[in-house]
Amino acid sequence: MCSECLDRVHLRIAKDHQITDIKDIGKHVTFSEIKCETHKGQACCLFCQTCKTFICLKCVAKVHNGHDLIEEEDYNKGKVEKKPKQQGKIKFEISKEYTTDLTYIHYIAVCSDGSMWMGDNVRSKLQHVKLREDRTEVITSLNTKIYGMAKTHSNNILVTTGETKLKLINTMTGQMTDSRYDVKPLIPSSIHVTSDHRVIIGACAGGETFPVTGRRVVVVMDQEGKQLKEYEHDNHNERLFTYPARIISTFNGNICVVDELDDDVRGRVVVLSPGGDILGTYTGHPDVNTGKKPFTPVGILATHSDNIVVTDMNNHLLHILTDQGQIITYYNLRDMGIIFPYSLALSLSGTIYIGCVK
Repeated sequence: MCSECLDRVHLRIAKDHQITDIKDIGKHVTFSEIKCETHKGQACCLFCQTCKTFICLKCVAKVHNGHDLIEEEDYNKGKVEKKPKQQGKIKFEISKEYTTDLTYIHYIAVCSDGSMWMGDNVRSKLQHVKLREDRTEVITSLNTKIYGMAKTHSNNILVTTGETKLKLINTMTGQMTDSRYDVKPLIPSSIHVTSDHRVIIGACAGGETFPVTGRRVVVVMDQEGKQLKEYEHDNHNERLFTYPARIISTFNGNICVVDELDDDVRGRVVVLSPGGDILGTYTGHPDVNTGKKPFTPVGILATHSDNIVVTDMNNHLLHILTDQGQIITYYNLRDMGIIFPYSLALSLSGTIYIGCVK
């Protein structure tokens, strides 16, 4: 790192980062002397080659199970491979493919019974469907444009329709009513429900999306709609977000935001700790994201092992990140016949659903 990164990021914002002098790289490392960044007070015992980080035993059980783990002796013998991507570590294959009567699948959510909600903002359609052999059967169809969607733990659906208050859709009846979640005077742009029932909302001041005017905020609320936390500026009073288009959280509490930067869907992924520190900012991989092919993140989810999966719509890619936003690998979906991946959803069994556009 350069001196500016050291001073502005790794010492001020991310105070728990461990700094190694470049002259010491290659020298013998004693794992037990390194304290785990995730579990305070725990000594590290392994190096995760997949995530490029030192980990303790608690990390292995919760996050890094199945990863490429290196012991101290092998690490110090120089057996750690330094590759920018590891295509062989994660495998994807299509198990089923379904056609719908929607043109664009901008939003997708999976209910516990296997049914799904899908939103098409071009046609202003929101559908609750069952998955049949190779098609979808419509249970409920609503004529509405939505700007964010999330499933609650009771299998109902929260959506934002351009008003300050979120709407709640009853999955059984299809009825849409006002929810208890209101970010007035801001307008919600994205929604996520955490594993502990909190609701995280991306919100903006009214008016044009770009250029940025007014506030751009991520708000955390409890089940009753009471505001618990607000993320808007970093430690230098700079904006954290341009337009918080999608939000998810990991099981360890990190908040991951797809931050849209302009009308061409160019964007980045910003990962925050629960305390608001920036853990990572991902802007794409240099092998595939260039000036002519910028990173265009849209859909995002966290897997059961706390990896972050992001669609790169215009480049037909999936990017796989650690829970702090560092790249593990990317995956070319065009090779499988999938183009313009947009929305993502995860079932209880771990199946990833990809909604496409165009």
